[in-house]
Amino acid sequence: MRKSVILVLSLAAAALAGCNETPTVASGDAVVAHLPAKLDPKCREGDARLYDECGSQLALFETARAEAATSGKVVLVSFGAEWCIWCHVFDSHLGGGAGRFRYPVEGDDVTLVERSGEGVLPDAKALNDFAAKTFVLVHIEGDHAPDGWQVLKASGVDVEKVVGYPYIFTVDANGRFAKALDPNAAETRRDIPLDWYRGYDRKSLMTHLAGMRDAAVKPQGSAP
Repeated sequence: MRKSVILVLSLAAAALAGCNETPTVASGDAVVAHLPAKLDPKCREGDARLYDECGSQLALFETARAEAATSGKVVLVSFGAEWCIWCHVFDSHLGGGAGRFRYPVEGDDVTLVERSGEGVLPDAKALNDFAAKTFVLVHIEGDHAPDGWQVLKASGVDVEKVVGYPYIFTVDANGRFAKALDPNAAETRRDIPLDWYRGYDRKSLMTHLAGMRDAAVKPQGSAP
């Protein structure tokens, strides 16, 4: 989706924000292992928060694999770009975030409001705890980094299926593609066309992530 369209939708969603918003939770108690651990402030202009737009993504991917092997966790890849709102939403959800979500768009901050009711907070904590004990989350940049798409090819992803950001998937211990997230199945139902930001349904997202983990750790040669 083009940045201009995302900006229009972002502002529309912000304007629609109102009743039944959840209490804001900046992050959960559990820390999700994620890479890159820090970003080079001299890399391109702008305020990158998640994605290394200049360094080797293949090297970053191998670092994630090594960390996962040491910790007994599964590598979870978020292939995307800094401008991608849902890339940040996914990261926020795994970190336990809920309620108001601030995102920088075209040099300005847009505030999106999740209207899911107070009952979302226990689900936010459960998702955060699950992600922290299960995954090493690595952000692979697809727009500017020299070899972001090479990570997909090296891991055996069918790049024809990558039609938008984020493309989220797990890999097995050999760094081979295991299973991708179906965003349409994990996002919260939308009631009207412009009401596009409701975040992920956390219970559904956790169920899908559990399946992606299982696909990554199943014994070699077992039935799909």
